[in-house]
Amino acid sequence: MINVNPTPEQIKNIKRHKRLFEKWDMWKFAFFYKGQHYFIVDYAKLNNKVSGYLIMDKAGEVLSLEEAKLPAYYLLLFNTMANNAGRGMAIQAKKEPLTYKEMNRILLDNQEKLLSEYPHMVQVINRIVEHNEKVIERPKRIKEIIYNLGYMQREVTRNIGYFDIPFMDSFEDEYGKYSAMMYTIAKNEISLERDYEELKKVMSNETIFSSKKDKKTLQALLNDWLKTNDILRKSIATFELDERGNKLQIDERNIKQSLSKNREDIGKRDFENKIVPVLRNPK
Repeated sequence: MINVNPTPEQIKNIKRHKRLFEKWDMWKFAFFYKGQHYFIVDYAKLNNKVSGYLIMDKAGEVLSLEEAKLPAYYLLLFNTMANNAGRGMAIQAKKEPLTYKEMNRILLDNQEKLLSEYPHMVQVINRIVEHNEKVIERPKRIKEIIYNLGYMQREVTRNIGYFDIPFMDSFEDEYGKYSAMMYTIAKNEISLERDYEELKKVMSNETIFSSKKDKKTLQALLNDWLKTNDILRKSIATFELDERGNKLQIDERNIKQSLSKNREDIGKRDFENKIVPVLRNPK
C-alpha cells in the first residue's frame, strides 16, 4: 500500500493554500494516472462545510488548475459513488417488500378460482405476479451490489491506497446495476396500472376468493397503489429529467448504458459548475 499520510512537503503546500479558520483533511487514497499518484485535500470551515479542494502529486507539488481537473474529477466521483452505496442503496436494501409478498400470496392462493370465472385474466395475473417477484428479489440484489462495491472500495482505502481509470470503469459498471434495476422495476410497475384496474373490476365477485380477508386485503393493496402511483412517477422522473427539467435520452434496449451516460454528462457539468470554481490549484 502506498503511503497516504501527508508528507512534510505536502503539509507545507496544504497550509499555504489554507484560509483563516479553515480545517483541512487529505483523503486516505490517491488517483493513479500515467505513472503518478495524485492526492486530494479538502478545506472546511468551522461548520464543517467544504470550502475548497487542492490536488497535489506524491512529492507535494501543486498542479496547475488545468492539470488538476482530471484527478479531481475521478477522486470526487469515486468518493460520491462510495458514499451513495453506503447510504442511499443501503436504505433501499433494508426495505422489506411485504405488500408485494402479500399480494402474490393472495393472487396465487386464489388463482384457480379467479381464472375459472375470468379466464381472460391469466395474462394480467401472470404480469403482476412476475413483477412482484422481481420486487421481492430487489433487496437481495441491492445487497449484492453494495457488497461488491464495498469490497472494491476497501481494496482502495485499506489495501492498495489508490485507484486508476480501469478500476473506476469497473466500479461504475457495478454501481450502474443499481440505477438500471430501480428504473426498470419502477417503469414496469407503472405499466401495470391497467392490469391493476382490471383486477379491481373483477373483485366484486365474492366467489373468487377463499376468504373475505383475502379480498379485503387485496382491495386495500390495490387502492393504496392507485392512490400513490404519482409518487412512483416522480421517482421515474428523477431518471428521465435533469434538475432543470430537460428530458434525458434513455434507450429502452440499453437502459444501463443510457443511465450511465446521463449520469456522466450531469456529473461532468456539475463538476465544471460547482467544483472547478473551488479548486485552489493555481491557473
